[in-house]
Amino acid sequence: MARFLSRWVRRRNSAPQSDQSSSKNRKLISTRRRLRPETLEVRQLLAANIFHNEAMPEDVNEDGIVTAVDALTIINQINQADNIGEGESGSQERGRGRLTDVNNDGRDSALDALMVINRLNRGDDGLRNPVDDRDTSPDEPNVESPTGSTDDNDLPAAETDSDVVLQWNDLFGEILASSVEDQNPGYASRSMAMLNIAIYDSVNLATDGDDADTFYDYSIEFRGSSDNVTTDIVASQAAYTVLSGLYPDQQETLDSFLASSLANFRSGDSTSDSIALGTEIGNEILAVRADDGFDEIVQYTYTDEVGSFQADPLNPNVPVWGPGWGELDTFAISSTDEYLPETTPALTSEEYAASYNEVKELGAADSTVRTEDQTEAGIFWAYDREGLGTPLALYNDVLATIAVQQGNTLEENAALFAQASVAMADAAVVAWDTKFTEEFWRPVTAIQSGDIDGNPLTEGDAEWTALGAPDGGDDEIGFTPQFPTYISGHATFGGALFGTLQQFYGTDDISFELTSRELEILLEDPELQEAYGISLDDATRTFSSFSEAMAENGRSRVYLGIHFDFDDLVGQAVGQTVAATVASEFAALMDANSGNDKGDTGGGGFADNNQGGNGNVGNNAGGDREGNERGTNNNDSPRSTTSSRALATNVLDTTLDDADLALFDQSRTTNDGNANAPAVIGSTTDRQPDIQSPELDSSGVRQDELTSRDSLDERLAMIDSIFAESRF
Repeated sequence: MARFLSRWVRRRNSAPQSDQSSSKNRKLISTRRRLRPETLEVRQLLAANIFHNEAMPEDVNEDGIVTAVDALTIINQINQADNIGEGESGSQERGRGRLTDVNNDGRDSALDALMVINRLNRGDDGLRNPVDDRDTSPDEPNVESPTGSTDDNDLPAAETDSDVVLQWNDLFGEILASSVEDQNPGYASRSMAMLNIAIYDSVNLATDGDDADTFYDYSIEFRGSSDNVTTDIVASQAAYTVLSGLYPDQQETLDSFLASSLANFRSGDSTSDSIALGTEIGNEILAVRADDGFDEIVQYTYTDEVGSFQADPLNPNVPVWGPGWGELDTFAISSTDEYLPETTPALTSEEYAASYNEVKELGAADSTVRTEDQTEAGIFWAYDREGLGTPLALYNDVLATIAVQQGNTLEENAALFAQASVAMADAAVVAWDTKFTEEFWRPVTAIQSGDIDGNPLTEGDAEWTALGAPDGGDDEIGFTPQFPTYISGHATFGGALFGTLQQFYGTDDISFELTSRELEILLEDPELQEAYGISLDDATRTFSSFSEAMAENGRSRVYLGIHFDFDDLVGQAVGQTVAATVASEFAALMDANSGNDKGDTGGGGFADNNQGGNGNVGNNAGGDREGNERGTNNNDSPRSTTSSRALATNVLDTTLDDADLALFDQSRTTNDGNANAPAVIGSTTDRQPDIQSPELDSSGVRQDELTSRDSLDERLAMIDSIFAESRF
């Protein structure tokens, strides 16, 4: 295994990428749609019977004073229009509570409510009044409801330890779980990156004006002094605009959340300018990513070759996802080529047999060697169940948990979320490029076909089933994700996420607790716990370091029986390598951009790497990717800065030498398999080791050798070494 893992860092001596792509069993269908909408769309009530108070526009309910109730009335009117239909709402008679068109533009929108709030905040003409609870009926809407509810008074959307970054990312997690738009990890990672680039650039532009270093350059007319805008409003409006374009089915939720968010901010005279700037930032990000290849439809054709990816034999009707995602334009890395690992172990090799027999025993639905804790870990990280929002929802929670725990500032959160999101999005492109280049079969196919793989050390079992990813459907059989196994998407995402956290904080030694919705579902269902053979007390796990969480995240897929261990280990290393590149680019661009005019690619950084012309997002300088060679990924040039924290680029600064490999090989071949075998990776030190499977035949490859691979120190040292060796 050590020899195999060390090989991936060497670049392939393969045919040109354009030739490689033709060897895949793919057929491109030239259908593409632009993101919708590309300009700001808000939930508005358009009708002939909307009125404007000429004498005092902000006095919506005509009681002679301007209070928060006037803003709430507008929001309630908009929500009623959503519930009963615009035509019916618009036909209501004029009267108290109907003068909702504050800006006299002939329509009701969140901007009308914001103008009321702005008037209150300015205190014009003595109109600044505290909200008196005696004036608020229980039936009135509460502008601070995180869901925009109009039938109860919820807690504020923003907790005391929250900020605009955390608020919008929390909403993003809810959207991932509820949206019908492209429920897959690729689209989720792309969306998360776009959202957090919008917030990151908004914070920088609102803070530093023309001097700001941003991820993208913008063709924005509104620039200048940061005194003209309010950071929170700019960031909220940009986030709203991006998410409106990406998730149009969530428009009502987004409208209510925007009004809720902006109602809590003290904006002075800057509301209109802030909204204009945030809208422009969001629209330009939507425009530059509109033709990145996200919506290209690629059909996949299976082959009969032994070892090739096949449909899940237990759930054959699940469609293949992502055969074209490896062609997506990346955000920060110049191309996927430098990050593609070497191929999988040969089917006839000892390395493959060792991994095969491990997952066969450990990941079986009826496994007698998998511990309860390992089963819990597998389910904890899964997020494959419908309605949970893909694993990106949990990874988003990781970032929020760490950010709050570490007391990040707004600027630090903007930088952390942007850096991690970009790293995960680019790592996903590398992972899916690898998956559909290798097209390697999943364990369930491999084990059911084990007698024809040509390896004397593998024994097939036509009845074998994996524990499987929780799907939450009527089918009791856990499914296998319907894309090739190598490399693991979970492990690659985890490597990018936790690699970013290591780089950002300059240390690996930060402990934290994390709660999983997957386990919360099991807590609510004792029968399901019994089916899984576990008994849960809570849905929270504790990790002593980033690397421990990263290792368990990747290892969890072996516990479920849906990945080999080489899928996991190499995926982690690839993700960490992408994270290191993104971190170094974020850090370097602050210096590289300081002496250059915006749009000048002569200063290096992302502009040089991505060959994106002058870096102007508005001009979509990346051009049409159709004519580009596979792997070029001609993005528009990102321009960025980093947080005030010093980025540590040597967190995992070790080298992989012959002595390391010899030591690792020795650990595999000399372990006697007794009860003192190293403990399995987990969130506490007292977790059970992986119990051994039956001994293999006389070739010398024994299951007890596999047990040693679960040593926390050995596994992390191997990942660290590969990571250090693979840096470019």
